[in-house]
Amino acid sequence: MYQNGADVVYTAAGGSFNGSFPAAVDAKKWAIGVDSDQYNTVGNPAFKPHILTSMVKQVDAAVYGSIKEFKDTGKASKKSFALKDGGVGYSTSGGFVNDIKPKLEEFKKKIEDGSLKVSPTP
Repeated sequence: MYQNGADVVYTAAGGSFNGSFPAAVDAKKWAIGVDSDQYNTVGNPAFKPHILTSMVKQVDAAVYGSIKEFKDTGKASKKSFALKDGGVGYSTSGGFVNDIKPKLEEFKKKIEDGSLKVSPTP
């Protein structure tokens, strides 16, 4: 992807960073992590300067919500936790997106209130 002109690669499968992070280092480009704040959890410190951000799954919100629902109702339902539910987010570790954070928060608010629609498919 970098050889074809990409400046940033987002690999949306948990273990795929094993290939994308070294490739970002080699290409002197950016990668985006997935599932957790990979800037803080990546084993190789050489990768950190190339991790722009990470899409973070807030599993704690889903677990808490499910347990609370069961405690309150005695039932558990199937539910997706979206941005507005605190189910996903992005990391700012490394400070690489600090300059655009106000714009990111503006987009986040618009997605949450429905004024900006995000397609569930590419």
